[in-house]
Amino acid sequence: MPARHLPLVRSLALLAAALLAAFAVACGDEAEAPEEPPEPPPPTATPTPADPTTLTVITHDSFDVSDGLIEQFEQEHNAKVELIAGGDANEVVNRAILNSGNPEGDVLFGVDNLSFQRAVKAGVFREYESSRRGDIPTDIRAQFGDSLLLTPIDYGYVNLNFDPAAGEPPSTLEELTERQWRGKLVVEDPATSSPGLQFLATTIAYFGEGRWQQFWQDLHDNDVRVELGWSDAYYTHFSVYGGDRPLVVSYTSSPAAEFFFSEEPLTEPPTRNVIPSPLFRQVEAAAVLEGTEHADLAGKFIDFMLSDAFQAQIPETMFVYPVIPDLELPEWWSWADVEVETASIEFTAEDVDRWIREWTEIMRR
Repeated sequence: MPARHLPLVRSLALLAAALLAAFAVACGDEAEAPEEPPEPPPPTATPTPADPTTLTVITHDSFDVSDGLIEQFEQEHNAKVELIAGGDANEVVNRAILNSGNPEGDVLFGVDNLSFQRAVKAGVFREYESSRRGDIPTDIRAQFGDSLLLTPIDYGYVNLNFDPAAGEPPSTLEELTERQWRGKLVVEDPATSSPGLQFLATTIAYFGEGRWQQFWQDLHDNDVRVELGWSDAYYTHFSVYGGDRPLVVSYTSSPAAEFFFSEEPLTEPPTRNVIPSPLFRQVEAAAVLEGTEHADLAGKFIDFMLSDAFQAQIPETMFVYPVIPDLELPEWWSWADVEVETASIEFTAEDVDRWIREWTEIMRR
């Protein structure tokens, strides 16, 4: 081959080699399958919220609290609160004793310092120590022997309420047996009424064992009227509501309640407190029921009842005094802020049963 053609041949060879290499690469790219994109991870399952736990609270008939507060407790603790009204303090205790070991509910509220001993003997409560127990005054906790079985929630006093349209009220218990007060007092039966039993305890503390019986005999002879419950005594026979009795056994907070519920503007309540002696102080407590399957949640509900929000509502919803001191209370509640000397009296469950039995015998003569 002539020498002048060598560069051309060499160039053609190089071009052919380059084309072959390019073809080989192209064929290789076509042979390899393209990588598939990675599959996304499966979506994380959203956890299903647990069903709320039903907490059953047995209360006396006067228990009341705003729906908003109950709903707040339910939301905070994933709970559904079921309230069962069980009568007065004696009735709720009787129900708890009848169902001892197999309770109707988880929490009982309304047992008081006149009825608790029977329940304690029957073993219907289990101990619980609230984180706010130390905020409750010692003398109030002492009403239950400072036992962890019961947590005080509120307290109140029963005395005489008077219709000022009748003139001047009596100033001592003894005056109630005098002729000028004949047929002018209505009381409640201590066997069926919590305020009736508290007033009986007040008279026993004042006169003492062996003397209180004569006082009640004298009241009987002076035409005292006895009703089974507070509502009939107050709203049917009290002269403020159209009855013929200007004196009724009621609460020291009743004048404040009259002021609060009045449909017309008032400058003072239409009734007056008459405090003729030291008064028995009723303390109401809550307890976790033995046998509950929700003891932890039951304890949290007792804590809730001692919260500032719940305690501050007590005057407006149940018209008694909260056990947590120094709360900001409604201005109208000042009508219930009366000076009271608390009666000192020691007793057993057997004493209470005997009081009621002896009282009943006197009033049936």
